[in-house]
Amino acid sequence: MELITNINVYQEYQLSKFDSTMGIWPYIRLISWYKHRIDSHRLKIAIQQIVDSVPILGGRLVKKLFSPLKVVCKPYKSGVGFIDIDLGEQEINIDNLLDTKSYVKNGFDIPQKSADAINKDTPLVYVILNHNHSYYGITLLVNHFIADGGTYFKLLEYLSRAYEDPEYVPKSEPLFTINFDKMDDFIAAGLKKSSWKDKLLSSTAPLFYALNIFLRNKNNWSYIECILTKDKLDLIKRKSKNISNESAYSTNDALFEFLSVVPIKQFVFFCNLRSRNVGIPENYLGNAELLVSDLTKPENNYMLKHTDVRKSVNQLPQRYGLISTLTWTLQLHNSWVKLQNLPSFSGELILQKWFEFDDEPNKTVTLSPVQTSLIYKITGNQYVLICINLNDVISQIEKKLINLGVEEIIVENLQSNG
Repeated sequence: MELITNINVYQEYQLSKFDSTMGIWPYIRLISWYKHRIDSHRLKIAIQQIVDSVPILGGRLVKKLFSPLKVVCKPYKSGVGFIDIDLGEQEINIDNLLDTKSYVKNGFDIPQKSADAINKDTPLVYVILNHNHSYYGITLLVNHFIADGGTYFKLLEYLSRAYEDPEYVPKSEPLFTINFDKMDDFIAAGLKKSSWKDKLLSSTAPLFYALNIFLRNKNNWSYIECILTKDKLDLIKRKSKNISNESAYSTNDALFEFLSVVPIKQFVFFCNLRSRNVGIPENYLGNAELLVSDLTKPENNYMLKHTDVRKSVNQLPQRYGLISTLTWTLQLHNSWVKLQNLPSFSGELILQKWFEFDDEPNKTVTLSPVQTSLIYKITGNQYVLICINLNDVISQIEKKLINLGVEEIIVENLQSNG
């Protein structure tokens, strides 16, 4: 592994309380596949320009006793990890979109969790280039302490543009706004408006979340993964619209309802605050995705309606049910689609896929202890949908997908994943 270091200044950044809670999550990571050649030297120049412009990307996590978590950036010493793997004559098969290997074994001691990088000489950002004579794959890994989906996809876009245009970074500074107090200030203002019960439940929810990771009986849970085309997503939305009087709702709202097949008391989704007028700029570095939590209605037999989601999108509530918070028997949906760009690196992207090292025993994405779903774009017209839920729920979702005409579906028991 080669370090591409910040050559400019020594800097320290104190992370916010909100960012400092992200240690349980793995590095955010996708692999982008191309049929055209990616030049290693040009890619390293692009990384150099970005880390010089945003030194925190080349920093290291430092935590001293009774002190807040910091990122320390030392010029010429710490930096972004760059790995170039030439696969030679080894064939790369990316025809099966749900079983695309990354062709990278983790012999580089890249941490499994973001917190594993604390007080170690471990990069917060890695770029991996692996290739044979036909395909080139670029993997970007970013520590969750300094990034969420919004940060991640912006950085991937900047990397692609810097690769294509050597003058892009100098013309575009600053690439990111770094003011970690803004999220803490926003959350504090929201808590002032919350009821005492919601304040109590919101403060204890992370504890119950952590407990559920260890206490969940995986034998009762399954994992489903499938590919949805844009036509299928549009069909889901049209079916919802036929029974709705709502004038504005998204495909994501309709998908959330489509995946709700049993009554639930509480639903949760991620909302990117950068796109909302709350004082957090579009190029804000760090975590600025709020977990919006709301309750379903008893008059609908606690079945989730996309109209509930739309109302919550507009109001950003954080309302909690006691039982669902204690047990985390709630439904959570996460969509990367609006955040995603499909970087070209001077050519055409043919596939973008969640990255896992080939020698990892588990699917990292199945770590969630709650009923959850994730959708993200892999090509201009195709999306991967992943759901984790109780066995009977997954079987009902599978039937709905089959009735929709979805052909490529994988269902596994979580116990088989370790």
